[in-house]
Amino acid sequence: MTLLKIENVVKRFGGLRAVDGVTLALERGEFLAVVGPNGSGKTTLLNLINGVYKPDGGKIYFEGRDITNMPPYMRARLGIARAFQVPRPFPELTVLENVVVGAIFAGGHDRSKAVEVAEEVLRYVGLYEKRESLAGRLTFNELRLLELARALAANPKLLLLDEVMAGLNPGEIDAIAHLVKKLAEERGVAAISLVEHRLRAVAKLAHRVVVMHQGRVIADGPPEKALSDPVVVEVYLGKPWR
Repeated sequence: MTLLKIENVVKRFGGLRAVDGVTLALERGEFLAVVGPNGSGKTTLLNLINGVYKPDGGKIYFEGRDITNMPPYMRARLGIARAFQVPRPFPELTVLENVVVGAIFAGGHDRSKAVEVAEEVLRYVGLYEKRESLAGRLTFNELRLLELARALAANPKLLLLDEVMAGLNPGEIDAIAHLVKKLAEERGVAAISLVEHRLRAVAKLAHRVVVMHQGRVIADGPPEKALSDPVVVEVYLGKPWR
């Protein structure tokens, strides 16, 4: 069964159609990169998927269930988790405590199980040695990994990554992209990652690329094919991406 299905979804803000008739599907364990310039509708699309916004038209299905009007907390319990572009940890809590909070409130675990889940997730993302450090003392890249760990503590089936690679150097971007692909391959976690720049790393690791422009999908396919589309080159890249 298809994990996520979006059918002709529309979101308006006044006279602006931020998302304009988007249709796409996502399979289990698939790593999808959504690319496009600022204002193309990428973040609005993520907000529609996790329930921050309700669409003005169209339908959204998760595991065959209509979630179009479902609130965010119910979607989280179904297995939709999100990591945000700007990490907002509890700086006065330790790294472990931050992830335990996510495991309790998003994952629904009791305290004992939440600690176990948090430790496992921190090992997975490479932050276990920092578990007793205060979150406020982490580096920028470590904060991104902590944001990812908090999302994983909810045991998601679908992980929404809101520009989590922005501001990182090429090595750090490669590391996070490899981690997301590892989640897909080892745990069957599907991921949708928003990307504005750094296309090379994403093209190397994503299974599929969707290109958005002015609220619409203008290309959808394997990375090489989608990013080489003449329309994509004309309206977004400006020149061949390679």
